[in-house]
Amino acid sequence: MPSSSHLNSPKAVGTPTAEAKPWGGKLVRNLVGIVDWFNAAVLFVLSMGLGVLACLGLAQVVSRYVLGAPLVWSEEVIRYALIWTVFLGSGVAIKKGLLAAVEVVSQLAPAALRKALVGLSIAVCCAFWAVLLVYGIFILDAVQGMSSGALEMSMPLVYLAIPVGAGIALLNTLAVAVDPPEHTLETAMD
Repeated sequence: MPSSSHLNSPKAVGTPTAEAKPWGGKLVRNLVGIVDWFNAAVLFVLSMGLGVLACLGLAQVVSRYVLGAPLVWSEEVIRYALIWTVFLGSGVAIKKGLLAAVEVVSQLAPAALRKALVGLSIAVCCAFWAVLLVYGIFILDAVQGMSSGALEMSMPLVYLAIPVGAGIALLNTLAVAVDPPEHTLETAMD
């Protein structure tokens, strides 16, 4: 097994060096910084929201099984809030390099092929998020006038999570293209 100093050397495959900076000039670095700041704010809101949802789920269980009077609205709130959580959190996960990936192929590939595979992966992801963004907007029009069962909430508010989350994920994918996350197969095994 190679030593950890090997993994920190500039020649280690896929491992960023201490001098690693986002590709591009100062403007690009500033834009990546804004994306990182936005992601931190989203992550904070999601963390607080998940805490509230956990408490709401506990309240539902207590209300249903202890008091014998279930909260009719809590399951719907939890369901729709979790939809928003997934779509908003996906962008943050992209930027932090936390999504599932098959890195073995790219790690074993020669440097030129590795760059091509990363570029192809980013292009496919951008295309996917762009399609989801466009169709998410179409879906908003299709559900116009619908409302949810228990809360009678406007369904476009729920489906708005699709284009908003896709837009955030697209921005984060573009940010990854110029400032890749430091997470790699080698650093994950340390």
